[in-house]
Amino acid sequence: MSENAFADFRLFPAISEAWELTRSGLVIIQEELYKLELWHSFNNPDIPYYVSISIQKNGTWSRIPDPPFATGRNGDEALRDAMAFLTERLAA
Repeated sequence: MSENAFADFRLFPAISEAWELTRSGLVIIQEELYKLELWHSFNNPDIPYYVSISIQKNGTWSRIPDPPFATGRNGDEALRDAMAFLTERLAA
């Protein structure tokens, strides 16, 4: 067994994927609040990190429409890709 329970997901036959929320953060662009969540995959070495992006409207969080698939070989790379997507999307 490993030190991380999610890394042992294969011990449970019904579980086909295991993701762990590694880090989250907020960015403000043009007075709108965005939440970026960095997820780490234990089962997909091709996409080890994924960033989920949500926006706050009227006090509630929802995923942005047509979210990007900001992925990276490391967490910081994936977060930078997500922030680049947001700034380019709003500049267009």
